[in-house]
Amino acid sequence: MPVGWALRKLDSLGGAAVAAVGGGAASQWRAYLQQYLQRLGGHADEARLSLEGTKAHVAEIVDVVDPAQKAVLSEMLRTGEARVSELTEALRAIAEAGPVLQPVAFLRHMDPAIARATLDGFQPALPLDATSLIWAGAGIVLTLVAYELVKGILWTPVAVTKGMARKRRRRPARDGRDARKNTRRRAAPERVEPRL
Repeated sequence: MPVGWALRKLDSLGGAAVAAVGGGAASQWRAYLQQYLQRLGGHADEARLSLEGTKAHVAEIVDVVDPAQKAVLSEMLRTGEARVSELTEALRAIAEAGPVLQPVAFLRHMDPAIARATLDGFQPALPLDATSLIWAGAGIVLTLVAYELVKGILWTPVAVTKGMARKRRRRPARDGRDARKNTRRRAAPERVEPRL
């Protein structure tokens, strides 16, 4: 069994493994995004409830606090409103984006703490909807292209070195003789047409 055949089969197996990993990871994108949106919605609801509770508490004590404490309470309310607005806008932008633009919307509006918590508690799924299958196909194609590019970059120095070694071996001797065969090169014989 030639070594070249075995290397081609290993390359084929490597490509298939890379494609499977890429397709599987891309198909899980939708499951991760769904879990992220659930967490984001929960954080937005909790921030809204917290803001309402803070507003109610401030309304009760606004008459008895001094001006310095009013400034602190006012800053707390502004911070709470900004957080509610930020979470609500992120939820809306990601949920309303199309399937192709959702990764862009996710990266633009991602909350790192929520994304990390989602990843820590992530439960893989077997998504069979059309969008997830398209993402899986795109993952297969992109990882195969990346695999071939990396392989080409890593293999180029080896191929160049082998090509240079072959050229050195085939270099003709100075006296016109072929170094490989040690015989004079002959011109191809002329073709003679048969006469009738």
